[in-house]
Amino acid sequence: MLIEVGLIILGMLISYFLKDIQFLSLSFEFLNTGIIGPDFLLIFVIFFSLFRGEFVGLWVGFFAGILEDGANWVLGGATGGGFVPIVGIHSLVYSITGFALGKLSQIFDRYQTAPIIALVFVSAFLVRFLAWSIQGIVEDFNKNYSLIGPAVFTAIIAPIWFSFLGWLYRVKAAEL
Repeated sequence: MLIEVGLIILGMLISYFLKDIQFLSLSFEFLNTGIIGPDFLLIFVIFFSLFRGEFVGLWVGFFAGILEDGANWVLGGATGGGFVPIVGIHSLVYSITGFALGKLSQIFDRYQTAPIIALVFVSAFLVRFLAWSIQGIVEDFNKNYSLIGPAVFTAIIAPIWFSFLGWLYRVKAAEL
């Protein structure tokens, strides 16, 4: 139990730092999208929600959101730097996402690539939209916040990251 929790925390930190160092980031100057990159933490939350259920998805989503919000707040300064200066927005959105996907995990085919890409795209778009909406309600709407680009990029990277996480956490099709 303790080793499993330690491995989950290690995977969460690796996912965060891959996002933070802008690993595989793209910039489309002609589309004025800014720098977009995959959301490795969201893929991590989706993975655990689908393979471990709603309770684990809820808690992994909560701590992944706290990690993202807290690190953005501390490293970016309380008012500048990152997009979300309020701690808790991503933890709320990631927790809701983890719980909802955990509830849907029994009716979802988690071993095929196409459903994973579709689910990650829809989840990434909704998570980004909810975070942008809550931030806009609390403070102000960021007009430069990209919704579709990062969702598409996250969906493209998701099967590779799912395969790596499945290998790391020894998830096999026989576990059903």
